[in-house]
Amino acid sequence: MARVEYKQRERRYIPEYVNEKYPQRVAVFYNAAVGPAPEALYAMHPEIPLEHFRRWRFWIDAVVIMPDRMVLLEGKIRKPAEGLGQLLLYSRLLPQTPELKPYAGLPVEIILVTPRPDPRVISVATTLGIRVDIWTKDWVQEYLRSVGLA
Repeated sequence: MARVEYKQRERRYIPEYVNEKYPQRVAVFYNAAVGPAPEALYAMHPEIPLEHFRRWRFWIDAVVIMPDRMVLLEGKIRKPAEGLGQLLLYSRLLPQTPELKPYAGLPVEIILVTPRPDPRVISVATTLGIRVDIWTKDWVQEYLRSVGLA
């Protein structure tokens, strides 16, 4: 059986979502590192090489800066439940993210973007203060059909 080539589909999914949903954005950061800068982590743990921390920052799919808020976005086409934990972690690391300091005073909105509604994920997300946005495109549905999920 031939192997199917792996494609990072969220890297296409989230920019398309941002372009459609946030045309009035002030800025957007894709695949944004969150958490302390490597140098800050190294200062706290000098026994660990600095290069270790450069590789181990966490990366959120997108941070959208709106005039009135900062929007954290994680896209999950196949396994939306995984996005809940990631978003909780990323949101807690936000105050320690030097690249986002200019926007630190803005309220934060947290959104999980997925093409298929899962009532369990939506219920848990609601209790965590995470909004789930069901959003899809034809190419996403075609992909889901190809893997037996649509």
